[in-house]
Amino acid sequence: GHHHSSSSVQVQHHKGDIETMILETSPILEAFGNAKTVRNDNSSRFGKFMEIRFDPSGRISGACISQYLLEKSRIAYQAQDERNYHVFYMLVNGSSQEERDALFLEDASQYRYL
Repeated sequence: GHHHSSSSVQVQHHKGDIETMILETSPILEAFGNAKTVRNDNSSRFGKFMEIRFDPSGRISGACISQYLLEKSRIAYQAQDERNYHVFYMLVNGSSQEERDALFLEDASQYRYL
């Protein structure tokens, strides 16, 4: 199945600020859409389409990212020596003890899907 979601950014800033904001979306999307596979530790398992908007003078005025074609089956099943999406390990391994307690998180080894 395909999941469609989109988010758009409309801001009145300097050109550089918008370009930076657009570039900074990549690590976030990759955390949710990249995973370790047998061939690649950081394999992209999703597609995205980015629409860049320009003002009449040719400066970037905003952007809209449509994320689509996520490999959803990976959430519930991974082949041998492959992993689920990075975001789950980031959440479990990168949280403070207080955050882990508040979210009832355990070690990654405790989860069948990880």
